[in-house]
Amino acid sequence: MRFLHMNLRQLSHLIALADEGRFVAAAERVHLSQAAFSRSIQALEAHWGLRLFERGPLGAVLTPAGRTLVERARRLVFDADCLERDAELLRGGLLGELAFGAGPVPAAVLVPPLLAELRRQAPQVVARVRYGNVPSLLTLLADEAIEFFVADRRMLTDASRLDMTPVAQIRGGVYVRDGHPLLDSTHATTADLTRFGLGVVSTSPQLFVYIAQGLGFASPGELPVVVECDDVTTLARLAADGDMLALLPRALPTAIELGLQPLRGVKTFGDLYVDAHAVWLRGRTLAPAAETAIRLFRAVAGSGS
Repeated sequence: MRFLHMNLRQLSHLIALADEGRFVAAAERVHLSQAAFSRSIQALEAHWGLRLFERGPLGAVLTPAGRTLVERARRLVFDADCLERDAELLRGGLLGELAFGAGPVPAAVLVPPLLAELRRQAPQVVARVRYGNVPSLLTLLADEAIEFFVADRRMLTDASRLDMTPVAQIRGGVYVRDGHPLLDSTHATTADLTRFGLGVVSTSPQLFVYIAQGLGFASPGELPVVVECDDVTTLARLAADGDMLALLPRALPTAIELGLQPLRGVKTFGDLYVDAHAVWLRGRTLAPAAETAIRLFRAVAGSGS
């Protein structure tokens, strides 16, 4: 490695002399004394057994061999500079590939602004995103197809082999179309919810207990779920096209675009949320690009996305 470092340094001296044409100017450019610079060029010529420059009153002029080698030297020094730069970018999480997953709600609310911010701050990171429910994301994680995923930690029945860190709490509630019969209700009862039916994302039995309690039902079995799917955008469109109620995150862009309104009469509206965490395999060191992404997830969540 010491020889390689010395060689690259001497190649930069070769390039400087080829560009400047005079030993004094080239030595000043690389911050060496003229004597030390001359010894460096002589060492290169001795190493290769070639005369690289013709010395004369007009300065130093490249020989045919010198012209050939200086072009190779330029490429080598350029590649070495790129290597150092790439290593610095990798250390900072600004270069490389990033594969991660997201559950339904983070996918709809956090991932779009995260990817936009990632493109602005780290345009050389290639991102590959996989959406799914928690069981499918756990499979991808175990297969090392993704480095981490973002989902509600309460969906994890066994976290003994996982590490995680909080990303955001995504608040939500029950949404209806503009003009819905319940929109002006001051107190929507469980009977009202049952009458129109509820659309929810696929979730765990534990979270169904939480949702049922949050909406005033005695047990998950009483929840009037008429549609359950992994796509919150589909739920929003169903609510916009009919009288079905949809349990949605507040910041869902599609709900805003469709003019959906929160059902304020629901007793515990505002207490429902997704406790989004970044989850990865225990003991695994995250790549810098993954750490950058998790930091940006928190940033876009904190900005109100």
